[in-house]
Amino acid sequence: MKPTVADMMKAYAEDAVESAEKLGVMLDYSEDSIKSLEGILQRYHEELPRGVRKMFRRGPSEQEKIQMSKAWGGYLGETLIKHLGGEWQLSSVSEDTIALVVSKSINGEEYPHEIYPPSKVYRRIMNGPEDNVWHYYCVLKEDLSYDPGKPSQEV
Repeated sequence: MKPTVADMMKAYAEDAVESAEKLGVMLDYSEDSIKSLEGILQRYHEELPRGVRKMFRRGPSEQEKIQMSKAWGGYLGETLIKHLGGEWQLSSVSEDTIALVVSKSINGEEYPHEIYPPSKVYRRIMNGPEDNVWHYYCVLKEDLSYDPGKPSQEV
């Protein structure tokens, strides 16, 4: 039987947990572990050659960055699924893109939304702290729990 997108992303997440252990970091799929993931991604960002260093040192290839993004994005997505729900699928919006479909409740009805953890991780590695994955998780959690149709919610 051919593996599903979900099977593939779970395997990537397991690879990320093993890679983190080699770096001395424990990832356990808890919300707090996303902070640890953020620290790992910061290390990768800092190791990218910039400026004059680009002339003397080769950084990871584009393919290597994509593979790292799938592994760490798989971990981020599996942690999101554990705490916020969702399901891995191929994107219905963007060809050849892996999406995590999460639901937003509005007036008691569920509306699916695609989010892209591997793409988020790629941007974090490339752009640095402005694409912080812990902040991303916090905003996503708040957004998915807020139902604009319910009047008595605190924002």
